[in-house]
Parts: sequence; structure tokens; C-alpha cells
Amino acid sequence: MAKREINQVRVGAILSYVSMFLSTAISLVYTPIMIQRLGESEFGVYQSVLPIVSYLNLLSLGMGSAYVRYYSRAKVKNDQRMMAKLNGMFLLTFSVLGAICLLIGFTLSFHGDVIFGKNVTPEEIALGEKLLRILTVNAAIFLVTNVFNAHITLHERYLFQKVMLMLKQVLNPLLMIPLLILGFRSVTLTLVTLTFTVITILADMYYCLVKLKMRFSFRHYDFSLMRRMFGFTAYVFIGIVVDNFNWSIDRLLLLWLHGTTAVTVYTVAAQLNIFYQAFSTAVSNVLTPRIHRLVAERRPMREMDALFIKTGRLQFIILGCIFLGFVAVGRTFVVQWGGDQMFAVDYYTTLLLFFATIWPNVQIMGYEILRAKNMHKFSALVYAAVAIFNAIISIPLCLWWEGLGAALGTMISTFLGNVLIINWYYRRCVGLNIPRFWKRIFQLLPSMAVPLLAALAIAIWAPVRGYLGVVLWGAVFMAVYAFFLWFFGMNRFERGLISGPVNKILRRFRR
Repeated sequence: MAKREINQVRVGAILSYVSMFLSTAISLVYTPIMIQRLGESEFGVYQSVLPIVSYLNLLSLGMGSAYVRYYSRAKVKNDQRMMAKLNGMFLLTFSVLGAICLLIGFTLSFHGDVIFGKNVTPEEIALGEKLLRILTVNAAIFLVTNVFNAHITLHERYLFQKVMLMLKQVLNPLLMIPLLILGFRSVTLTLVTLTFTVITILADMYYCLVKLKMRFSFRHYDFSLMRRMFGFTAYVFIGIVVDNFNWSIDRLLLLWLHGTTAVTVYTVAAQLNIFYQAFSTAVSNVLTPRIHRLVAERRPMREMDALFIKTGRLQFIILGCIFLGFVAVGRTFVVQWGGDQMFAVDYYTTLLLFFATIWPNVQIMGYEILRAKNMHKFSALVYAAVAIFNAIISIPLCLWWEGLGAALGTMISTFLGNVLIINWYYRRCVGLNIPRFWKRIFQLLPSMAVPLLAALAIAIWAPVRGYLGVVLWGAVFMAVYAFFLWFFGMNRFERGLISGPVNKILRRFRR
């Protein structure tokens, strides 16, 4: 790989973590203010609308993956005509999907009594319908212009892409916090979100058209090629639907069975799990184009195995640190963040969601390999079965234990399908060396033994009080974790990812 591409990938990964750290830190301040200012009822309505909008986003049908796959092949052949043709076809296709999104979203927004269930007041239904209309427009605009963001990713221009994402993630809540303090409500917040979406999309379009010289050809819409692409994306779409269903069904079940207050309590754990998953995808997202290029160039499987293992170990180190750190100080944190003792149950709910997330997320690159090799049909069907099983077992669990039961159902179903069954498929049908992968992952576990004991000791005996206590005792745990992972867990490559940039900075400082 060229030096410029390596630097773009490295910068992209670093900026992803910087962006996530800033947005997470801001959200930790922003969410309690939002709950306090909006109240449990309005906040619960707002959070109940978000899963519906996430389903509207599914109208992309996984076409972004098809664009990455087919454009990568044209790029390897330097087929300029085909690249322009693909750009035009996907822009037209996404425009049609955006129009369908508007039609469905606005139709749903006039039937709020059906969508939100019987445990919701007429005022809450009216508010939910209004929020749904605004966020439908937001989703439609994003769909239409999806091709521009995918084009930037394909060219691995992560510096621009991640800076724009960082600005949106950071400035959006920074603007919303004073608006909440001034008394503005959820409708204003959704309008602010829509404004930031428009601004970032205009920036993406300018970068693609002016900097990347993106060209379009609209003369001949190749329907036969699009049919083949739909054949590829059909199972990508199923996978996306299932993923959204798995992580949103809990809130919808709680809304239908227990009302908006249960959704508000569960949202703390769900939001933390979103942050947790984001930390696992920061590395894999910037490596997706490389996977598709390796497959297009018919490189040997051992190269993908090596990338799979390297990425998995890095993700496990990061996710393991966050998981054990939450064991240590999470109980105090969720109560402080939620602003009420009733949020204490979110400590155990979050741990269940984290545990459900960590194992499939260290293998995210495996699913990208499936997509690149057009072998994702089986995984999509497995994920669909998992989603159905999750919904079935979560209904009684939600009735008995509310949010804790919902998280337990997600953990059980995810581990059975997204870990056990899919690993069998990776090994038997794809050819990935799964025994070696888990052997290299589990080699990190002995170095995590002492940090685990330290986390349990802090959770049981340490006087963790308030945010200051969370920060101080969290820093103590981080020091223990970093020491044992550095000297007993990480290999030379992993230590070099940290020591290399640090030494470069120190050399420049000495000069």
C-alpha cells in the first residue's frame, strides 16, 4: 500500500477515536441535561421516534455496499467510463429511495396512535408525529446524497471525512445544550439536527465534485447491472434490517409494554452501548476499502487472515478496557448521569449489552470479508433468525424485568447466532482461520486477569462518589490496565502503534 494511503488510514483511525471521545464526553453532559429539561415523558417520546427513523434509513437497501464493491472493481481496472456510470446510477437510485422514504415517513406520521401504542397520551402522540416528520426529511436527504459520502470513503480521504464528522458530532450537541437551557424543546433539537445534516452534505458534495473530480454519466441506466447489484444487496439489506431490529426492538417493546418512563430508563444503557459499539468500528470502517481491494485483486486468504487478526486484537484491547472500566465505576456513573437512583438498574443492563456486543464486534472485519466475496447470504439469514429469536424471548423477559430483561434477551440471542453459528460459517465455508483468530484473541486474557480483579475491588470496596470519584478511580483502573496490557499482553506491532507516534512527537520536541 502506498505511503499516502497508509497515512490516510492511520489518520482516519486516530480521528475516529478523537471524534468519538469528544462526542461521547459531550453526550455524557448533554443527555442528562436533555432528560432534565425535556422531562421523562418528552424524552421518552423522542427516543421512541429514533428507532422508527432508523428503519426508514434501511431504505438504502444496503446499496452503499454494492457501490463500494462494484466501484472498487472498476477502480482496480481504471475504467473511468464505468466509474462515471456507477456514480450516475447510484445518485438516481438513491434519489428514488429518498422519495420513497418521504412517502413512508409522512404516511406513518399520520398514524401515531398505531405506532406508539396505547400506553401513550394524545399529547405524546402528537409530539411524536411532529418529530417523525422532521426526522423523515433528515433521513431522505441523507439517502439521496449517500453516494457522495461513499465516494469519499472509497478514495480513503479520511482526513476530510472524519473532520466533518467530528464537527457535526461536537457542534451539534454544543449548540443544543444552550438551546435546552433557554427552554427550547425537542422539535427545535430535531430542526438543528436537520440543519447540520444539510451543511455536512453540501460540504461532501463540494469535496467530491471539486477536489476528487467526481464525474457522472446519466445517459444509459444499466438495469441489468442494477438487478445484479440488487441480488448482491438483498442479503446486505437483510443484515442491516436485522441489526437495526436487534438494537431497537428493546425500546419499542418497553414502550408498548410499560410506557415512556421505562424507555427513558433503558435509554441510558442503550446510549452507552451505542458509544461502545462505535469504539469497535473506528478501525474496521477505515479498512473496509482495503478488504474490497484485496478481494478484487484476488489476494491470498492469509493476507485477509492477518488483517482480521490484527484488527480483532486491537478492538478487543479497546473494548476490554471499556468493559472492565465500566465494571469498576459504572454503578456510580449511571446514577450520576441519569440524575436519579432509578437509573441504578442500568449498571447491570449496560454490562449485559456490553457483553453481548464485545464478541461479534471484534470480528466485524469478517463480515466485511463476506460482503467483499459476495458470501453474506448465510450470515444475513442467521442474523434474521437471531432477531426473531431475540424478539420472542425478550417479550416475557421485558414483562418480568423490564430493561434488564430486554438486555438479557439480546445477549443470549446475539451470542448464539452472531458468535457461535457465524464462526462455524467463517471456518467451514469462507476459509478464515477461526481457531487461530480466537487463539490470538484469548492470548490477551491472562494480561487482563489483574485488571479484572482491580475492577471488581473498585466496584465493591472503593468509595466512588460523584463524577470526581468516577474520574479518579477510573484513572486508577486505566493505569493498572495499561501496565499489564503493555508488558504482558500487547505484541510489538500493537505497542508500536502507540510508541511510534509518541517517539516521533518527542523527537520533534527535542529538535
